[in-house]
Amino acid sequence: MQIRAFQESDKDFIVSLALRFMDFELMSWRDPDKMEESQLSLAQESVDNLSPGTEIFVAEDETGELLGFLEVQPHKDKLNDIEQGYIVAIAVSPQGEGKGVGKGLMTKAEEWSRQKGYRQLILNVFNNNLRAVNFYKHLNYEIEVVKMVKEL
Repeated sequence: MQIRAFQESDKDFIVSLALRFMDFELMSWRDPDKMEESQLSLAQESVDNLSPGTEIFVAEDETGELLGFLEVQPHKDKLNDIEQGYIVAIAVSPQGEGKGVGKGLMTKAEEWSRQKGYRQLILNVFNNNLRAVNFYKHLNYEIEVVKMVKEL
């Protein structure tokens, strides 16, 4: 597997993986159709208009099959005024599961962050996405902030 910089030809693949971000049980108040629409829209916007400092990397196998992607960008922690690396999105295709693609992309994110001089790398994940939460915990990420929601 190799991890390379994003190319224009990768856009459709990246957008196609956007629905993987919903591959868990949503809270009852979240509208699945609206979530799907939002995820697709966010992914399309991301590949069409990269924010300053944002980089996207794509994992592919030796045959050129696309297996996953990673989007990272600079982030400033407003509570203590430090620069951090931020994982905007990371997704692995069904064909890439169990092949070390996710771990490879996370390693790439850490390398990118170190090269930028960041001492922390942060990400957001839905609490109900237990597969992802456990994956990040396995890689020594810690939960720092928990968003609480009460349906009224």
